[in-house]
Amino acid sequence: MASRMISTEIYAASLVHLSVLDEFIRIVEGKLEAPIAPFLHESLTDLLTSLSEQRETYSTLVDEMPRAA
Repeated sequence: MASRMISTEIYAASLVHLSVLDEFIRIVEGKLEAPIAPFLHESLTDLLTSLSEQRETYSTLVDEMPRAA
């Protein structure tokens, strides 16, 4: 039962992380639409890549996690 509770908590936390990452990704994408210096564009593009990779990791975790009954 304790492992089910932990799984439920991890699942819920992962959903929140996904939500936060989605918001942050939208913010970064918005910044990339504006005219900005090349260095900043490169930096934000790198950040967006990192955020997208993190999102993929959490998404996979959520998809694979067993749901509590």
